[in-house]
Amino acid sequence: MADPALEVCPDFARDLYAAICLDLVNTTNTTHQAVAERLRDAWTASHELRVLEWNCQREEEVQAEAEVEQVCVVCEEEECTAMEAEAEKECLETERKKPKMNGFSANATVGDAIAPHPSQYTIQKLNNFKYIELWYFSPDGCKEAMKTSCSIADDTFSLVKLDNQLTICPALAFKASRSALPDHELPFSIFLCAKNLFLTQANMAKWLQMHINALALFFWHLENHPI
Repeated sequence: MADPALEVCPDFARDLYAAICLDLVNTTNTTHQAVAERLRDAWTASHELRVLEWNCQREEEVQAEAEVEQVCVVCEEEECTAMEAEAEKECLETERKKPKMNGFSANATVGDAIAPHPSQYTIQKLNNFKYIELWYFSPDGCKEAMKTSCSIADDTFSLVKLDNQLTICPALAFKASRSALPDHELPFSIFLCAKNLFLTQANMAKWLQMHINALALFFWHLENHPI
């Protein structure tokens, strides 16, 4: 459909419209000029209506095209956002799978000796505030504990009766050593070495400080006795 705004009003006074004008003159009993003016008025009114309808239709078409374009833009943006999110996810996944090197403290130092460590049986006795021979804290006792822990799996468990109840506990935690010596049979040099580790482990077992202080004083008196 052509734009009606481009239309030009016909010249109804020309000979082309003479027959129509004559019929209208005879019918309306008026002049040729009046008929021509009425025809121009009728065409103009019709023309203006067609122009208005054309403009409204064009506005609707433009609005529809704008809405379609907006939908396309939104879809493209959503697709672009989804692609970026997927790319970022893949990048993070790739980064997560990359082998990583752990950091370290440049000021950290490594000792030149391994601290003696008693057996699980000994530690369990301390945690339960039970008596335990000082031999278990001696160098021989700690060496045996290290050998035993290497020869028996740490996940070996035994049934033990505690407070009239059966409890599953690591086997090493309730196995006394056949090599253990009573305190009075320990050489004095071994006694002095063992009592230091005993006090350290008792402190780690959350013994009351007043008990640890009393034992430390007791050992001091033994060590510094005149005999």
